[in-house]
Amino acid sequence: MVEIGPFSVIESEQKKYLDFNGDKSQMFYQNYKKYILSKDYSCDECDWDRTLVFPNPPGLGAVGSMIDPQFKITRTGRTIIATALMILGEYPFVSHKVREVLFDGYEDALLSAAHSGFVTILSGIFKGDGGSIVPIPIPQMPKFGYFQGYNNSRDEEYWIETGKDDINQIGQVKKWAGITELPGSWWTGDHARRISGSDSGSFTQMHLDESSTADMFFSFMCRSFTKTFYKKDTIQSIPTMGYHIGYDEWDTTSDKNIGFRYRNIEKRNYFPDWPKCPPKGECHQAGSIECWKSENFCHACCDGSFYNGTYFLPPGMFPLVCYPGRLQPTPFAVVYSPPHFLFSPDEVRNPVVGMKPDPVKHEPMIYYHETYSGTTLKVVNRLQVNMPVIKSLDVPSSQNMPNVMIPLFWQEATPIYHQFIFNQVWLGFVLVPRLMTVLQFVALGFGLFLLALLFFLQLRKSKSSSVKPMKSSFLERTSNWLSSTTSNSYNSDQSGGLRRM
Repeated sequence: MVEIGPFSVIESEQKKYLDFNGDKSQMFYQNYKKYILSKDYSCDECDWDRTLVFPNPPGLGAVGSMIDPQFKITRTGRTIIATALMILGEYPFVSHKVREVLFDGYEDALLSAAHSGFVTILSGIFKGDGGSIVPIPIPQMPKFGYFQGYNNSRDEEYWIETGKDDINQIGQVKKWAGITELPGSWWTGDHARRISGSDSGSFTQMHLDESSTADMFFSFMCRSFTKTFYKKDTIQSIPTMGYHIGYDEWDTTSDKNIGFRYRNIEKRNYFPDWPKCPPKGECHQAGSIECWKSENFCHACCDGSFYNGTYFLPPGMFPLVCYPGRLQPTPFAVVYSPPHFLFSPDEVRNPVVGMKPDPVKHEPMIYYHETYSGTTLKVVNRLQVNMPVIKSLDVPSSQNMPNVMIPLFWQEATPIYHQFIFNQVWLGFVLVPRLMTVLQFVALGFGLFLLALLFFLQLRKSKSSSVKPMKSSFLERTSNWLSSTTSNSYNSDQSGGLRRM
């Protein structure tokens, strides 16, 4: 594969229809998004009218749905669907312009036929209102495009904490789309279904340190994450701490993340070389080993990633289970991962030529916060979208395809902050604390100086008071001396002469 890009888009978000509950402890809003194609940040050869070859989601989705047990498609039904796909010209790979693939959308024969008036009439006759004669789910979109219909649209509504009762709870999502936990048809287990943290990590608690963690709910990825410490950095002269969605959050082979596992209803082994296991001995504990746990994949009684009739995916990826940001299931299989399968083993990257993971360029999600207030100052969001391509003997165009996970594109989103935000944060949480520290030392130094001065004056006073003063004044002492001298002179005259001085 050859990586081409970036094709840049300016995204703006606006929260509308703000409302509060009775005691102002929660706030309601809807998040509207707008996308504008930008040439300023795109590469020189990144023309939005450039044609690309990529996997065909509607066609591949139909092939996958044919073998999904929940739809109960008989062999005859699969033959009819395969014939229809061939007549409509649905092939595993298609070619379209970049702008069509991402935003504008393109006419797809399967979508056009499924939403045609003829099929609608037949569905009304044979299935009644709301029914469809098409036995597999078809995307509710007139054209196909990964972000078709998302421009000037909104995701589901939010109820979040205002922080009135606890400032550290500000921004915490209480309800999304009117629900407090995600559907069981999306994920299994309480941990995977939780709606926890702030909307896309926009808020976090105060007084952060390296041991701090913070949850975030990302509706675009249909799940919650936990941020952990990544590294320290200085942004616009402001010391920050970076927190990321690390490897542990992407490892669906771990016990904690079992609810995020790809169900693999197509029962395909996309990575036959994973896991690498040493030669196995004989199994002496059949039935007592939990082969669904990653530490037991290579146990003599287990069969690697194969369990319960299907195959697990390696670490570093999980499925897309909804239309991004909406309470609707996705009709075709898509798998999310960090760019270039950063958190996956070599057995995932080796089959796809061109994968060159770099932690600096491909670390998926990083949030930098000012540590005292928790203010978010920088965000880097990276995500790769992959599609499973399967071999199907029922569909002629897919009979010779390998079972492989193909990267479609990866995106990087970085918000641009206005300079006044950095100025306000620097003033309030860098300059003012520094001035307070300086003033504390100045006050301490001045206090010590006063104490030293008082001590010196007291010491001098003590020394002065140790010398006893004379009882008479200077005049009195002079008078006495003169009197004494006169008396002595008188006596001297009588004894033998006058002494001249």
